[in-house]
Amino acid sequence: MSFDSRPPVHSTAREWALAAGAQPDAEITAAEIEPVLVDILEELLDLTISDPFPGRAARRLGARLCAEPLHHVRMLALVTRTLLGFPAGPRGSLVATQWPLVASQAIDSYAQALQELALAKQKQNFSDEATQRVREFAALQQRLEHEATHDALTGLANRTLLRNRVRMMAEHPDRGIGLLVVDLDRFKQINDNYGHTVGDEVLVELAKRLREVAPPGAVVCRYGGDEFVLAAAMADNHVGELAGDIVLALNDSVWSSAGPVPVSASVGTTYSPPEDRSELAELLRRADHAMYSAKTAGGRRYAGADPGDTAVDAAVAG
Repeated sequence: MSFDSRPPVHSTAREWALAAGAQPDAEITAAEIEPVLVDILEELLDLTISDPFPGRAARRLGARLCAEPLHHVRMLALVTRTLLGFPAGPRGSLVATQWPLVASQAIDSYAQALQELALAKQKQNFSDEATQRVREFAALQQRLEHEATHDALTGLANRTLLRNRVRMMAEHPDRGIGLLVVDLDRFKQINDNYGHTVGDEVLVELAKRLREVAPPGAVVCRYGGDEFVLAAAMADNHVGELAGDIVLALNDSVWSSAGPVPVSASVGTTYSPPEDRSELAELLRRADHAMYSAKTAGGRRYAGADPGDTAVDAAVAG
């Protein structure tokens, strides 16, 4: 369009951009804003001489004020003041007459776009908050489930988890169950001589060693104060080898806050072949009886509950 006196597009756009870019949450500079505003002002001016009245085009330009790169800038009052006060043309000219109508459509569209953007952000915030709540609930549920099935001190399985895992092992058609009862030798003396805090340090360290020596898929349980149970699915009876490894692993002193603490353990074993399917209670009874045989024989050894098994001083043998 041409006028004897051109509308002050660039100067208006520059002042507008400086005011918009000065906002704390603008996230964009005035230099980046200005060319966008120049384009919008010039296109709005072109619409003033269109016929029929270009309401839809004016609204599209107003919505553009809410699109990139201006989507982080909130300037409804500034847009309203700038557009309605813009000297579009000489008084009485078609441009001057049409400009308030075109500007009003653009302002109304911008306000609507801002509202939609705010609603979308609010919806996203609600969605993000809901997602966070779901994650927190899942984490809490997981923590509660872990606490319900694990020993608080050592992190090992508790009796409930042991029972469930052994039940699952018993369902395997081709594997038996090897079960070992591990009892620390003279643990009461450790508590009496070093205190219960050091006793707890010993239990935590020995629990770690049991995890390290346990075969893949095995469950290691803290069954009582100083008694542990290890159960593993086995195609053949290898409980003796595993028991020997355990006796050796638990024979080295534990370095505690009070210095080195000598430790050792007695282990009782039993094996239930696939065709046997003995209940956990029966396996525990047999392995516990064997463990007492090992302890009676002097400790620091393992003994088997099955026929032909004898107590073995694995620490000395190793």
